[in-house]
Amino acid sequence: MNRLNNLFLVLTASYFLFFSPDLLGENALKYTLEYLPNSGKVTLEIQFDPLDAGDVRLIIPRSAPGTYSLINYLAFTADIRALTTRGTELEGSLGDGSYFIFPAEHTQLSKLYYTVDVKRMEAQILDASMSSKARDNYLGLFGYSIFGFIEGQENKPIELSIQTDPEWPIFSTLAPSESRKYGRATFEVPDYALLADAQFLLGNAVAVLEVPDAPIPLYVATYSETPISPEEIGRRGKVALENLKAYFGYVPMPHYTMVYEFVKPVSDRHDYGFNMEHLNSMTANRDVSRPINAYDPDANITSIVHHMGHSWLPLRSFGAGYRPFDWQIAPLIETIWLNEGFIWYITTIPILKNERMLNWFQANLDQAPAFIKNKTLRELSLLGSTQYAQDFRIGKNLFSRGALMAYEMDVYIREQTEGKKSFRDALLGLLEWTNANQRAFNYEEIEPILSGAAGVNLTAIWSRWQQPMNH
Repeated sequence: MNRLNNLFLVLTASYFLFFSPDLLGENALKYTLEYLPNSGKVTLEIQFDPLDAGDVRLIIPRSAPGTYSLINYLAFTADIRALTTRGTELEGSLGDGSYFIFPAEHTQLSKLYYTVDVKRMEAQILDASMSSKARDNYLGLFGYSIFGFIEGQENKPIELSIQTDPEWPIFSTLAPSESRKYGRATFEVPDYALLADAQFLLGNAVAVLEVPDAPIPLYVATYSETPISPEEIGRRGKVALENLKAYFGYVPMPHYTMVYEFVKPVSDRHDYGFNMEHLNSMTANRDVSRPINAYDPDANITSIVHHMGHSWLPLRSFGAGYRPFDWQIAPLIETIWLNEGFIWYITTIPILKNERMLNWFQANLDQAPAFIKNKTLRELSLLGSTQYAQDFRIGKNLFSRGALMAYEMDVYIREQTEGKKSFRDALLGLLEWTNANQRAFNYEEIEPILSGAAGVNLTAIWSRWQQPMNH
């Protein structure tokens, strides 16, 4: 248990040490977000140490870790301006990528301003799990959908100020609490990656509940246009968290928030079926036809366990491309099968004991079209980097291959060690390796890490699963 306690302590802090070398201080960037209720638009200001105008690029993210897609957030960004140190204003213009530039007039800039049309974002992005939302008495924001950054300044600390109606409470997954500030709140953030990863919920329609007796501070933050039970959501989350703690032996998150929205659909084309994982939170987007409003001891908590489980892998142990993240593109990631499949496996089999899921994983492989079966695991992951959910046969095949590989490894490890070790030891090996090396693992390093941690040679299983399905 000492080994696991040490791993918990280091992994809880490792994200900040690895990705946030600066401490908050005089060199911190100052972000200000303002929202006037019912306006549907947020205005943002970024204040920074003076930079030559020609060197300033305002980057608007096109993707985020775990989305495996391209999202055109730039389309909702407007009124881009900069303030020079001489007090004059410059207008930004679109560069040849997802960024804005400013005239190089032998002057320096110290502030940027822009607006984001959240109402239009929700109307035009059909996947509700990718979009911020502005509704009556409610503003729900994904950090990466609204916060841009100055290229080269990503690792600087940030002081964020949120300002809104004096009667509106403000909640963020950065520092969750039942006790919310009204009208104005400030947050200190080690770097841009953590700011982009966070969620922000404003308005009197937001309910916040701290779940009692959870392994760590566990919160439920909800916005709903139909009656729901935050207590029941919290109960399910607590069960999920306890199961994950029992499996891994520790919890790396300092706190955790379950953000749930139950909304009336914008249109028949909008999809409210996907969830998203974040470092210390998850978001679930539902339409009003699927409320959680009553105690159900037999409730299916697979999705909660799965998305919470991502806080271990890949959010704290990951392959190249996942982190550090290149926000201007959807990076090519070779290990989506690991990110998703390994967590699908531990969620459904060791934790929830749902052996029938193995048949579903296999059916996903058997029913796949030839263009999927013909690809190696690595090739399919690269394809899934931008099309994981656009053609969900790609996504289902990726996590099914990864889950069945994990299952085969688990059975083999238990047989070879007479039950003394399991796939859990292999996963803990990945987490420990990331902590020790403070970087993403490369593809060729994965199998040796798994084999070494399990004390079993997994090369044959690994090699077989790397091949196309029709090999």
